[in-house]
This record gives sequence, structure tokens and C-alpha cells, in this order.
Amino acid sequence: MTGRVGRKPGALPSQIAAMLRAGATYLEIKARYGVSTSSISAARKAYRIPLAPRALQDLPAEQQRDAITARYPAVAEALQGGATVAQIEAAGLATRTVIYKVRAVLELPGERRARTVTETLARYVRPCPGGHARWDGPTAHKDGTGQPQLWAHNRRYTPRREIFRDHHGRAPQGRVTTTCTYPGCLAAAHLADDVIRRERRQAQQLDAQYAAIFGPDAP
Repeated sequence: MTGRVGRKPGALPSQIAAMLRAGATYLEIKARYGVSTSSISAARKAYRIPLAPRALQDLPAEQQRDAITARYPAVAEALQGGATVAQIEAAGLATRTVIYKVRAVLELPGERRARTVTETLARYVRPCPGGHARWDGPTAHKDGTGQPQLWAHNRRYTPRREIFRDHHGRAPQGRVTTTCTYPGCLAAAHLADDVIRRERRQAQQLDAQYAAIFGPDAP
């Protein structure tokens, strides 16, 4: 379908229709696109989208939970996983009002004590065959891609640096990189910083000098 259905610049009728089909309320559509009620109604009629049969609060409790989870799956998953309201809001998943609404409908408890770095790493770092480890927690993107996001003490940390710090008992210098070929490996023994990389280069140079003097088969 082409043409504009009584909209403000920047909000296509098809975009409004997509939100309506997804179950978004008029207030949510207004907040996202800045359109008027008449624009939303016009898009709904043009795309023949029926009105929601009943408001969320009029549904039985079980249907309310199903509806709110379907509408805000990422928020529901984050709350059930122990994320705080501040963390979810900072990740851009929803506004604070929406997060509180989801938490209330799902009957989840209020804020809990923020996890420590050690607790969070223990929760999300999974050992793998071959001595490797992978991240099984929140990432930079909603589809699970991007850099791991480690939240603790209501702050964001870098998992690799914190794992390195815990393993070596010191803060890393420079970038922390993996020394193996396993994608995104987080095994502590497979991480190196500038100091470790420099020491390994020096050791390789000494080995090469020794082999040049005494031969490659020298003990």
C-alpha cells in the first residue's frame, strides 16, 4: 500500500500498523513516533487492524502474563534473569514505567541485592571442552550478538578484563586478547595483556637465538 495516512513526517502508516499488530498501545506508538491519535486510527482502519478485544487489566491473570511477555519479551527475560530496573533501562530495552509494569504483571519481587562481579561471572561464564570458556549472559545486541555485557554493583564491566584480574591478581595492562582460536574464549588461562604478550615475544626470541647457536634439536 502506498501513500500517507494522516501522519506526521517520519512515521509511515506501515510502521504504525506493525506496532498495532504487535499489540502496542496508542500511547506507546505516540511515544515512539510522535504521531497523533487520529494518525494511528487512520492507519488502523487503512490496514484493517481490529481493536484489541480487551485492555490488559481486564484479562485473567494468566492471560495478562502471557500478553505482557509476548509484548515485552526482552524485558520479561531480563527481569526473570535477575537484571535490575536500572540495568534494563540503561540497555535501552524499555522505559522505567514499562519495566515496572512488566514486573508487576509477572508478579516478580522488587529489586534484589546487586550481584558482585564474581557472582555474575560464575553465573554466565560456561566451561567448554578443551579448556575453553564461553559467555552465556547479556550481550550488546538484543539478538545475542555483540560484546558480552557484565553488570554488577549496578555498573557495567568488561568480562575479559575482570576474569584476567581475578586470575592474575592484578589489573591488565593494555588490551586483553585471547591466545587461542576458540571464538570469544573467556578461559582465564587463554587471556593475555600487553605484559604477557611482551614476555612471550621475549621468550620466543630467546628460543630462536638458542636454536640458532646450538641447533634446533639442542636440549
